Amino acid sequence: MAKNDNKKVPGALIAIVAVIVAVSVFVPTVYMPYKNKKPAMDSDHQEAVDTIQMYEESILNQASIEKDIAELEAEWEQYQKDYFVDAASSLDDLEAAIKEYNFHYITFNRGNETADESGKISFTGSPLYYVSIKLSGYSSRDDLIDFLTFVEKESVGCYYVKKFSATTIETDTDIGDISIKVDDLNVTMEIYLYYYNQKIHVDPATETDTDTESAA
Repeated sequence: MAKNDNKKVPGALIAIVAVIVAVSVFVPTVYMPYKNKKPAMDSDHQEAVDTIQMYEESILNQASIEKDIAELEAEWEQYQKDYFVDAASSLDDLEAAIKEYNFHYITFNRGNETADESGKISFTGSPLYYVSIKLSGYSSRDDLIDFLTFVEKESVGCYYVKKFSATTIETDTDIGDISIKVDDLNVTMEIYLYYYNQKIHVDPATETDTDTESAA
């Protein structure tokens, strides 16, 4: 009986052919498109990473930012208190100056808030007001000059000495705890404090229209 001459294809050869076919399909359909798109993908990825990092830093900094805002608000409130004198703070402001410049007051009265007849308003819409503060008391000539100079030129309040009168003391005398010397002055004065009333706001446009109609 004759032998069968048919030979089987080796398995290794089939595997090699399969790999070659797979590579020939993978390279043009998967690898080359990926390689071409990779720079754009890397750029998008980095942009996403940077954006995430920015948001994370913002979240971490939120508490610090809120703290800074709170500190600035506190500083502004203190600035308003220390450097803005209105009807509510005028007495304290002048009393501090009176003590500093040795003005021995006997009477110290503040009038009512009054709208200034000029009708001026600030850029924030607050109208100009004033209060009248009447003082009487005793002072040496030098101390009085220093006090008046401070009130009109150096104080943070916008003061104006409206009325003033003084008589010379002829003999040493004591009034209560106050020792009055010869040549001291018995002083009476009225001081106006001008300020923009921030509790009251007007519309600048409306105010202008009213003035225009009145003028017409």
